[in-house]
Amino acid sequence: MIDDRGPVVHQALLIHRLIELRRGNGLTQEKVARSLEWSHAKLMRYEGGTQVLPKADLDALLDLYRVLGTAQGRKLQEIGRRARDKPWWYPHRHALTVEERHYVGLEMGAARIRQCAPALVPGLLRTRDYAHALCSMIDPNGEVDRLVDVLMGRQGVMLTRSPVPEQVYVLDEAVLRRAVGGPENPGVMVRQLHHLVERSASVQLRIIPEEAGLHFGALGGFTLFDFDDGLPPVLHTEHRGRVVASKKEEDVHSYAEAFDRLVAEHALDACRSLALIEHHARRLQSRGGVSPDTGEEETGTHAKGVGAFPTEDLLAVSEPRPPPTPPFSAGFGSE
Repeated sequence: MIDDRGPVVHQALLIHRLIELRRGNGLTQEKVARSLEWSHAKLMRYEGGTQVLPKADLDALLDLYRVLGTAQGRKLQEIGRRARDKPWWYPHRHALTVEERHYVGLEMGAARIRQCAPALVPGLLRTRDYAHALCSMIDPNGEVDRLVDVLMGRQGVMLTRSPVPEQVYVLDEAVLRRAVGGPENPGVMVRQLHHLVERSASVQLRIIPEEAGLHFGALGGFTLFDFDDGLPPVLHTEHRGRVVASKKEEDVHSYAEAFDRLVAEHALDACRSLALIEHHARRLQSRGGVSPDTGEEETGTHAKGVGAFPTEDLLAVSEPRPPPTPPFSAGFGSE
């Protein structure tokens, strides 16, 4: 089977294995650096993941750790070769920050992705129109088309991975209500909601309804990446537009527990989550005169033009919401 996890995850896996070997041989970073006549800073860059290991330096480490020429050493050499490959997004690297490149790289190689999205549709679930509207607002003078192309590329890579990673998304109901595209173009959000319905066949989608009140996810979005081969999970948190990565066990454990609580105590089950998404799609269709099949504005005497209702009316519920079946008729929970 072709290992399609990408260079970022292979680099992380290589570092993880090399650190295990160093410690297993009873060596400190200082002893390794002296033995190879390297600076301590050089080894720290390698083990910190800020610099990719050239083949010659990797072989030197493998020799020092007494695995060069063994099956284990050859496996690590192969991992090192894959870590030196150029990622698919390399031609677009200048449009991404260092943090974004790291995030996309981890995403590409994760075995499981768990994401809490309190404000916007997660990147891997966005339509092109939704992504374009969002990028145009954030950076109207930037490389909007290139950023959207990168996002579509991320989605394409994810769909072609074998096996496709498990994906679990928890969205606040505010995500479904937020009219990205604005009242002048309701089709953007209608198409996005229909896309979420379609994607629910292959990913787990759970919605936290407004009745659930304040919850941990409201403090900011976060993503948990889990990996195979013993590679520790990585947490990415969002704060004031910046993404911060952490591999600290206590951080990952805390957010993993919080995610599980969101699913168990606050979010609707899968069926009711899907019903709520469909409800908001119908609401926008009826208010905006938008075709349920194409997401385009309808014409004719029976269609309501966008100018026929005020902006705030986009947030009005035009039909009864799905009934607040238990637990929300009596408290929080999911079953």
